[in-house]
Amino acid sequence: MATLRIYDVKDQVLALDLRDVLRLLAPRSLQTSWTVSSVKSSKPGHEWFEATGESSAQLEALAEKNSRISGTELLALADNTQQVIWGEFTGSTPNPPGSIWVVIRAADSTFYEIETADETVLNKIISTYKDIRLGETPISTWPLGLRDQ
Repeated sequence: MATLRIYDVKDQVLALDLRDVLRLLAPRSLQTSWTVSSVKSSKPGHEWFEATGESSAQLEALAEKNSRISGTELLALADNTQQVIWGEFTGSTPNPPGSIWVVIRAADSTFYEIETADETVLNKIISTYKDIRLGETPISTWPLGLRDQ
């Protein structure tokens, strides 16, 4: 799997959010089953899911239970969310069942991380965004730092 981090900024804030990535990866993202979860820390017991806006509480409740929802449901929630600050969204395909297609992570409003082996996804990300960093290891666990204290 390749990992891309998107750092695009507009008016001093991250220039994209979950809804933008889901739309970019449509129609497949809408046909995918998504697991909503928190971003794990390297310190046991520390993990985060944080969002703002009308649907933020619903997304946070889904993340607490590692809930699965459809792509259309996730996009509807993302459209009613102002910003996903921390969160992980794992897209699985039906064939083969449970096969991970893409992982989207929001990291502290600093960047979005896309982890996938799908060349189409990688090409869409690279052709759409400007500040992309290739080949970094995924943040499967967030390192110790100010957020862990």
